[in-house]
Amino acid sequence: MKIIITIYLFIFSFIIGSNGIIDSSITLDKKDLLILPTSDQENIIIADKVLSIISSQASSIGRFNIIDRNIIDEILEEQKFQLSGSVSDKDIIAIGELAAAEEALILEIIHFGQKGKPLKEEKNQNNSKYEDKDETLFSWLVKTVVTTSIEQAKKIDTLQIGLQIRNNIHTELKANIKFVNIKNGELLQSIPISSSYTGGNKDASLIKVLNNITLQIRWKLKELYMINSEIIEVDKNYITMFSGKNLGLKKGAIFEVTAPDKLKTYKGKTVKLPGRSHGLVKIVDVGPDASRGKIIRKWKDIKPGYKAYELKRSPIVTGLSLSFSRKMKYEISGNFIFNTFGDISTSLNGYLGSVKDSREKMNGYFGFGTNLNYPIISIFGTTFSTSLRLPALFAFRSDDKGHNVASFFSDPSIDLNFAIQITPNRDIIFSTIYTFTHLQGPWQWQKDTGQLNDEGKALTQTEPAIWNELEPLLKPPSLSFSIAVRKIRF
Repeated sequence: MKIIITIYLFIFSFIIGSNGIIDSSITLDKKDLLILPTSDQENIIIADKVLSIISSQASSIGRFNIIDRNIIDEILEEQKFQLSGSVSDKDIIAIGELAAAEEALILEIIHFGQKGKPLKEEKNQNNSKYEDKDETLFSWLVKTVVTTSIEQAKKIDTLQIGLQIRNNIHTELKANIKFVNIKNGELLQSIPISSSYTGGNKDASLIKVLNNITLQIRWKLKELYMINSEIIEVDKNYITMFSGKNLGLKKGAIFEVTAPDKLKTYKGKTVKLPGRSHGLVKIVDVGPDASRGKIIRKWKDIKPGYKAYELKRSPIVTGLSLSFSRKMKYEISGNFIFNTFGDISTSLNGYLGSVKDSREKMNGYFGFGTNLNYPIISIFGTTFSTSLRLPALFAFRSDDKGHNVASFFSDPSIDLNFAIQITPNRDIIFSTIYTFTHLQGPWQWQKDTGQLNDEGKALTQTEPAIWNELEPLLKPPSLSFSIAVRKIRF
């Protein structure tokens, strides 16, 4: 596959070289980037740690040529200009010219602090009221022993609190990363990062904060340099496009495909209008400098020469469905879907509905659950898939004595789904639901004991429901149907 991608790129490069030029907006090379501190000698140690994280993450993303302070020192050694712990705006511009970079990241530590916190508040003990004017020898002896014990206990508590404080450190870090244009000193973007953690000694607490900061920095750096590519070839449901390992591109990255930009002249002024969106592609194979992607969603034709813009985040997918089985069960559910365009997607669901029991009465219920969905085939804007539904539900009704009772139940099912794309970001889904089993717990209610807990709240105890006849059993239908609407945001 990688050989095929390379051949496509070679052929297309030959054509471009003969008949035209590649659009200047296409991302072909890594971005040169300076990473520098600002004037903050007070927090130089933590600043160096954060700078190391910025440098390592920028390098691991694969989209930047990092020019750090060590390399700059080598470049400037002959000029006899060594960097101090801080650099001014003029220094940054001068360094940028010598290092052949156009942009820089400048770290500014806003706040950094570490302090111990006790695990619990120290209780004030005041047992000094043992005064007795007519004190006997025995009472004096008792008083002395008690007072000594109390003072010793205070010393032990003080030592314990001190130990707790040393091993329960609160670390807080707030910083700002400035993304600037070195040529003119313009601030392009300001990136806030912050984290706090309480627990462990100073080193352990700091490590937790730096780990959190690392994740923030990685996402922010990636957003600074999103890949703009161009479609080289279209082969049915697959495309080949510029960009590959040379820019740190990974399998699973999703791009939005648009038509080429258009130039329009109005009253003597020429403006560029962005092309209209045509679809989404997902990278399935990454070559050295080109990649192959699968068209996962399309609402207009995708052709060679069209633009491909990397999405900052995976599309957010939500859905709302209504399922029913006549006079047996009615349900409305909402879901949040993860990994929608993967081989297997999952969802977090919320349910609200009613189901008939063995006494022919409808019982309300609510609950949560998940779906595991596997796509079978996707063609012409439609998708056939199968899914496993695993709900955890709570039914409620009254027993024969008027108590409000509840019962846990679950009716897992295997669903067959048929999705139709109706707009660029909406689908309608028809499903057949087969419930292959169901589980139910006992009906129970909470009885007030008439007592209060330490917080002044009423204490209750669980009691079984009371039935004059047979206990009602829930009867989920074995076969039901649903219709759903799914929305995709990208």
